[in-house]
Amino acid sequence: MAKLLIFLWLLLLSPLAWAKPPQVSLPAAVKTAEPDLHLLGAGHLNWLFFNVYNAALWVSGSDYTPTQPFALGIDYERSFSSHELVKTSLKEMRRLDGLSPAQLTRFQTDLKNAFPDVKSGDQIVGLCVPGKYTAFYYNGILHSKINDPQFCPDFFAIWLSPRTQVQGLRKNLLGRHE
Repeated sequence: MAKLLIFLWLLLLSPLAWAKPPQVSLPAAVKTAEPDLHLLGAGHLNWLFFNVYNAALWVSGSDYTPTQPFALGIDYERSFSSHELVKTSLKEMRRLDGLSPAQLTRFQTDLKNAFPDVKSGDQIVGLCVPGKYTAFYYNGILHSKINDPQFCPDFFAIWLSPRTQVQGLRKNLLGRHE
């Protein structure tokens, strides 16, 4: 178990290998929920020689604005258990936002409901409607909805915060290809 946790931590710290932006599709159910979304940017996460996932960010305005609806999609290229996804997410949320024990407990329950086990080829898309809810779509189908306005900024900071551990991916998601 300790080796697995070290592997996941290293995954977050890993250097990124970039090629042509990956094609990540936005599920029809997300388009129906927020029809104004359009692709802003996409990137790929590698760890050493392993492909981990492709990610894409769709926004409703001309740029990412945390006060406007957006969706972040991840197409997995490796298998992860729900437990691994929840634990890694909470660790990063705690690092970035200094969450209270009560928030961590609440978010842990929310994430357990949001994340199934994933395998290569699976997709999870998180749709944030700021101030209202965050919805998670698993392989194109609504899987869970979190009606906590604080969840969205705390969770998506994992990829979108200026303090993220995946700076190269953040730059690509935000469409900054300088």
